[in-house]
Amino acid sequence: MRLLIPAILSSHVIAFCGALAASGFALAQQVDHSQMDHSTMDHSGHEISKEDYRILREKVMQYRTMSDEEIMGSMMMMPPTYERYISEAMVSDDLGVLVLAHGAGEPGDTFFVKSLDGLATEYPTAIGFGMAMMNGKHLQSAVDHLAEAGAKRIVVVPAALSASGSVYEQWAYYFGEREEASYLPAPRVEQTIPVIFGVPQSSHELITDMLVDHAMEVVKVPKNTLVIILGHGPEKYEDNVLELAVLDAHADRIKARGLFADVRSYNLQDDAPERIRANNVNVMRSWIDNADAYDREVVVVGYLLSTRGIQANIANDFEGLNYTFNEKGLSSNPKFTKWIEAGVRELGGNM
Repeated sequence: MRLLIPAILSSHVIAFCGALAASGFALAQQVDHSQMDHSTMDHSGHEISKEDYRILREKVMQYRTMSDEEIMGSMMMMPPTYERYISEAMVSDDLGVLVLAHGAGEPGDTFFVKSLDGLATEYPTAIGFGMAMMNGKHLQSAVDHLAEAGAKRIVVVPAALSASGSVYEQWAYYFGEREEASYLPAPRVEQTIPVIFGVPQSSHELITDMLVDHAMEVVKVPKNTLVIILGHGPEKYEDNVLELAVLDAHADRIKARGLFADVRSYNLQDDAPERIRANNVNVMRSWIDNADAYDREVVVVGYLLSTRGIQANIANDFEGLNYTFNEKGLSSNPKFTKWIEAGVRELGGNM
């Protein structure tokens, strides 16, 4: 097994720090404009009531057998929930942009911010990081800051790969698109100006392009290669069926390009009960083992936004097998920004 760990992290850190020094990037101005002192940051470290624990056990499959202390420990391990307003003070437009992202902590969140620099110079732009399990205060803060910057309407673009995921559903709840919270219920976002909430562009051809890019970065002989598209996947069976259809569409597009011997896709369902996840791992192990028996090269690419996530477990999942895994998340690809911008254009044109 050959595991490709991208050098993009260290090089981006160097480039980012150099850019700050060379261009005098106005971080201080951004902080003043947005009051971004992380006052809305929530790491789920505050007291949770017994009723909250009951609701979380009802909503989150993994929590059903956990103690209160174990649930709190799990939540403390999650990336923080907070807002970052990323446009400079002089940027003004009738259209404001709010991008929603799961977040990965640092340095991943800063890389994500930098990837949206171009968008932030054109429109007042904010990012809402985090799963928002407890509240949506950071989303309210972002909407308020965009209105203060002169926006007369706001498009909310979720950087998500599934409309059936619990994180997306929780975001949709805060913007009034769902009646029921997927985690804890809390006050909704007060919309003082028109807001349009988007659906993830999970089947967009730019995602197909990014998956091809990541496969081509590590493949040796494309025509002798099985490419496996691996996704995180939702907990529930019915949601997984819908998401697998999207993954299969990407696989079919790539097959049609005639670059590789074969292309397949599957979800880990990383948050599902262990027996379900283990079964999914075994399916993919059988694909890899069978391809190896026929002297096929195997390349695994992630249908994943972040480079830091379930990738850490793949070495154990596929231990002893011959394959190459490009760990890069889609957000590290230059086309990722175009994907976000496509969502802005589509939603903005519908207002």
